[in-house]
Amino acid sequence: MGRTLATFPTVWYRHSEYHLGSFLAMEDMGQLVVGERGLVFYGHKGPLIVAEVKRIKYGRQGWGFSYKWVRIDYGPGWTAFFVDGSKLGYGGIFGGTKRILQAVSHLGPVV
Repeated sequence: MGRTLATFPTVWYRHSEYHLGSFLAMEDMGQLVVGERGLVFYGHKGPLIVAEVKRIKYGRQGWGFSYKWVRIDYGPGWTAFFVDGSKLGYGGIFGGTKRILQAVSHLGPVV
């Protein structure tokens, strides 16, 4: 992962797009640490290492979902979605998720 470039203490995570049958917007919440060559999400369910980033997207995802998320496609076909979960989930509306996008944009092409 290399040197730490940014840390976000309250982040929501999903491994797939939100769909009609999903009960909660997030599957886990925790801290996101962005490094020079990848990132680590330290969630309640354990750490998730994201490396070999293929592409990064910013926008709404899934069915009828209003928050904009950062989508990272990485490794052999894996996906991770992140949104600023601070302020009871409203941190993203106040620019928190865009700050996540800016922090990870060096890891791969933003499309």
